[in-house]
Amino acid sequence: MRTEISHFWLGKFKSEDECFDFVGEDNTYYEEDDIEEKYISEFAKSQGEIFLDHDFMESGFENEAVSFEEKFSKYSYADQWIAEVKNRLHDQKQNLEDINTLVFISKDQIEKPVSVMNSKFDLLYIGEIEYNI
Repeated sequence: MRTEISHFWLGKFKSEDECFDFVGEDNTYYEEDDIEEKYISEFAKSQGEIFLDHDFMESGFENEAVSFEEKFSKYSYADQWIAEVKNRLHDQKQNLEDINTLVFISKDQIEKPVSVMNSKFDLLYIGEIEYNI
């Protein structure tokens, strides 16, 4: 059986637009020849990476008043990692009901992952998780 190791972040954004403005690819990234000085996304910039392949990333904003599992069970391989994510959040004394954002990406895409906390949103890095694919 094959496995994947991904970095995981969970957090709280004020709106879906703000979330996707942060994690989504910059539409102008490929328009200029000098892409060495541009970041593919604000998320990539926050992680110190000029480029990361969004094909190896999954993210979403879930603001329904449902359980943590109901919010995030529709994501790829959730049955393999959701219990571990929930345990890590609990260990860090995070309120599960406040979480409305999930980001995970293959381990090889980001060398030194970090949490991002500011006045607009919180995105907590909870570590690497290995799961079956």
